[in-house]
Amino acid sequence: MLLLAAAPCLLKASAQEKPWMKYITPSGYYQAGFSFTDAGDNTFYIKRARIALNGDLYKGKFGKFEYKVQAELAGSPKLVDYFVKWTVRDEFGIQLGQFKTPLTYENSECPPLKLEFIDYSLLVQRFARMSTSDLTGISASGRELGFQFYGKMLPMSDGHRLISYNVGLFNGCGLNRNDDDRLKNFMARVIIWPLKDLSISGSYERRIGYMKEVPIYNDYDYRVLDHYGACVSYDSKIGWLRTEYMAGHINGWRAEGAYVSAGYKITPTLNFGARYDYFTTNSRELGHDQQYITVGASWYPFSRLRLQLNYMHKQEPDHSVTHLVNFMTSIIL
Repeated sequence: MLLLAAAPCLLKASAQEKPWMKYITPSGYYQAGFSFTDAGDNTFYIKRARIALNGDLYKGKFGKFEYKVQAELAGSPKLVDYFVKWTVRDEFGIQLGQFKTPLTYENSECPPLKLEFIDYSLLVQRFARMSTSDLTGISASGRELGFQFYGKMLPMSDGHRLISYNVGLFNGCGLNRNDDDRLKNFMARVIIWPLKDLSISGSYERRIGYMKEVPIYNDYDYRVLDHYGACVSYDSKIGWLRTEYMAGHINGWRAEGAYVSAGYKITPTLNFGARYDYFTTNSRELGHDQQYITVGASWYPFSRLRLQLNYMHKQEPDHSVTHLVNFMTSIIL
């Protein structure tokens, strides 16, 4: 662990001596904290401990060829990212490997060091394979093995592009796993940027391919997995306002969720925000709702250190209520 933590410094030092090191850029971050609830549960924890190598292997008239390898050291060590990207031009590129899927806006457009709160929304945790509470039973940090086409089109006068898109196929089995059935997960997302700080997006996922015979329960087919949703996000130097909705069938249920997040940036290094989360595992019946309210602050006392404090009011489907206070530090290498 100590050697891995020191690797970025060692690599940067050796880059001055070896020309081939210009193709390797080390990075990493560590997130750890302390949380407690009114139920008496309290713990120190390590949320993420990641180290990565990435770089451009080629830049020229045929576009840009880049790669990334990222390992997670917290818990059971594992690779979370390993992919190559060939951006032929702004309008078209292809990515192959294991990486964040384009399902939802928050999953891929708000990485942990950019996310305003300590935890992702319920919508992402339960639809995008972000946590152990995902409805598929797969926890994959929002990632999958597969490939996607991507691009940005129609440049505007201020330099930003009006439309971006992602379309791909993924195994749908979780991290570092070969496909274990004959199915693939098709995912697509389109983002429209009418203003540089304002985006409107829609994303979709469907399981496709040969489907094994499985029981049907309450008119829901367990073979079906389809998710669809939309997001509106405004993020400026003053603050942010983002809302996202997603629904779909999975494991015999029709689930849906939504969140609204808003905040004010007092300074470039200090912000306050609040988020309301709603999720139900069965939108056709009562008694399946989760409702979370989160308020919190993020502060960068230094460029490579972030401190976050969150309070959460959590109401579970059985109507039990929990109050959680969570403090986390992020150290950026």
